[in-house]
Amino acid sequence: MNRRHFITTVSAAALLTIVAGCKTEPDGEKFLGYWKSDSKYDPDAIHITRNGDSFLFTLVTKDPFGGGYQLHKLPGKLDDSDNILAVGDKRVAYDESADLIVSGQMKAHRTTEADYQAIAKQASTKP
Repeated sequence: MNRRHFITTVSAAALLTIVAGCKTEPDGEKFLGYWKSDSKYDPDAIHITRNGDSFLFTLVTKDPFGGGYQLHKLPGKLDDSDNILAVGDKRVAYDESADLIVSGQMKAHRTTEADYQAIAKQASTKP
């Protein structure tokens, strides 16, 4: 009887280990969507989409030299970690506990498409 109980326990533990190791979403799925920086006066707006095996990082940001908003489209790809997105020479990290993205001094929280569009309509396209 003890042997049967032992085999059942080991089998259940092995099954739980296999199930826990399975991913439920494709790599980088957590980055997709609309984001808005925490800046109170001139927030950046970000839209991250899939572009084949990589990502398209669309950033709408205030011109630091006093102009209006500018729209930049940059390619991105996952770094060595599933929580780091390489965009140009910058790294964007995803904080799972707070559902936000961080890069240097910038922190951005998930937002709606309407919030993103409100900022993006003020932008002129820049390469």
